[in-house]
Amino acid sequence: MLRRTVLKAIAGSAALAVSGVSRSADGPFPVKPMRLIVPYPPGGVTDVAGRLAGEILTRKFGQPVVVENRPGANGMIGSQHVASAPPDGYTLLLNGLGGMVLPMATVAGLPLDTSRAFTPIGQMAEFINVLIVRADSPIRSVDDLIAAARARSKDGLNYGSNGIGTSVHLTTAFFAQRTDTNLLHVPYKGSGEMLVDVVNGNLDFSFSNLPPVMGLIRKGSIRAIAVTSSYRSKQLPDVPTMAEQGVKDFDVTSWLGLYGPAGLPAELVQTLSAALQEGLARPQAGETLVAAGFEPKPSGAAAFAELNRVELVRWKQVASRANISLKFGA
Repeated sequence: MLRRTVLKAIAGSAALAVSGVSRSADGPFPVKPMRLIVPYPPGGVTDVAGRLAGEILTRKFGQPVVVENRPGANGMIGSQHVASAPPDGYTLLLNGLGGMVLPMATVAGLPLDTSRAFTPIGQMAEFINVLIVRADSPIRSVDDLIAAARARSKDGLNYGSNGIGTSVHLTTAFFAQRTDTNLLHVPYKGSGEMLVDVVNGNLDFSFSNLPPVMGLIRKGSIRAIAVTSSYRSKQLPDVPTMAEQGVKDFDVTSWLGLYGPAGLPAELVQTLSAALQEGLARPQAGETLVAAGFEPKPSGAAAFAELNRVELVRWKQVASRANISLKFGA
């Protein structure tokens, strides 16, 4: 009798390992609803990705995944909430470059070390930055932009960003470093005002995240002259990359993925990562991401953790060289 009981237990463990289902003290994971925190307001592109992730996990596990928007402090409020949650897989975070890496590269006195406070689970997608000018600008290529900047004696051309230390600001700083040009930064409180000044010609040029400017590009209000990724985007297939226009080793994207609190058990990480990748492989998921301006880019936990590490090193170097530094709460 005892021998049969032991053999059944071994067989059950083997089946569990093959199925990839994790177990908690209460049984197979998950046994109750999960929460997915999006640390930004509802309605934006990050929220679209968060709700897609919630649908994927709900479909896979058969438990509701409640998406909660907890904006504030540039994403830090929602992130802190997840960092302080138990590492049991029931509280997850949807975040990316702008919330996990760039603050660590540019802001002193953060209440949270994002490189230690979270467990990367998997990447979902990325979106490019695009180099834009007003519709009637004489600048029609990256070479034109570089020549115009060098023709200005001291400050070069002026450009806008949606705030100091944002991906747009750092992308432009990286461009200036790669092309040895002087550029004058004009920070705005958000992308809306900045884009108005690009359209009106008050700014010579700007980089922008792709999703907010797709409508303006399609209407002809602004002209896109380059994308920052190593590939041409699905949304702008006729716009060449920076590398195609002579700026070597220029591959910049903003990305999003799924995180759990630090200390999330490896078995749970694998279960969640596999579920995310499986869901992202469905054509409907890819269509949702592309429609929102993303490039689908699923990856597993190990690759996503390495991306976080490498990107932090890169952007710390860019910010240090450009003397971009902020104090948290200032």
